[in-house]
Amino acid sequence: MRTWQSVSRFVRETYNTEKIAAAGKSMGGRVASQAAAAGSIQVDRLIFFGYPLHPPGKKDKLRDAHLYDLKSPLLFFAGTRDSLCDLDLLNRVLGKLTAPWSLEIIEGGDHSFNVSKASNRTRQEIYDQVLGKTIAWLGT
Repeated sequence: MRTWQSVSRFVRETYNTEKIAAAGKSMGGRVASQAAAAGSIQVDRLIFFGYPLHPPGKKDKLRDAHLYDLKSPLLFFAGTRDSLCDLDLLNRVLGKLTAPWSLEIIEGGDHSFNVSKASNRTRQEIYDQVLGKTIAWLGT
């Protein structure tokens, strides 16, 4: 939490920017969103690269409570084989949010967006999908 506060302060002071998007992979995104929900950092957008919605095998222990306090637009990337983020549960959570949100599915991807060798997709294609969606979403 303190790291996000320091980074937020540094970026605002150093670059005198009006808009900040915070992004994080797994717990990094969750902590950024917790800091934003608590008012510890001010961000205009949040991007989650594999949000850890629940511990593996414990879909009853959702880590969603703070998400309902967010107001900034949210972009979620989620793999269809993510053991930390059941897509049905994520969609239920997203349906209850008041903040605008977007969900980009990584077909066949696990929590790190890795796909099986049987998939016809390369790592570069997945990176291109993530980067393309991120750039397009930030431009809206």
